[in-house]
Amino acid sequence: MNELFRYLIIFVLIVINQILLASSIWSISPDIFLINTLFMTTFVKKVPNIYFFIFKGFLIDLFFSNVTMPYTITFGIIGLYLNFSNLKWIQRSLLEQIILISSITLLLNIMLFMSNNYADGMSIRILLNPLLNSLVWSLIFINQRQKWLKNI
Repeated sequence: MNELFRYLIIFVLIVINQILLASSIWSISPDIFLINTLFMTTFVKKVPNIYFFIFKGFLIDLFFSNVTMPYTITFGIIGLYLNFSNLKWIQRSLLEQIILISSITLLLNIMLFMSNNYADGMSIRILLNPLLNSLVWSLIFINQRQKWLKNI
């Protein structure tokens, strides 16, 4: 995947997230930046380097956060995990992956709650968002499992 295309996707997602914030749907929607990362790690053969993830988190924090911390730290952790593990993690246990996605989403939303006050439904998002992100990942996993089973 072309680097320019990756950065273009980030900016499109920033615009979509701004629309979600303005329409008050943000608090009851899955995190589109994390979902984008899940799609990218599922459908591309080579994961971007750690610096791409940190820069992605920094850009998101620049547009949506009072401090440059929540998304930068979260995407830094995601980048470290994906670059120091192999891409076969998507073919492993669904329960393990859901626990990972839920915990990283919960950590991100707690940091967002502590550092920002831009969304009215932030307390609802802390509980609802990990469930929605896990549901989206379960749908991706179920949809792709036949292809992954052939690769094992």
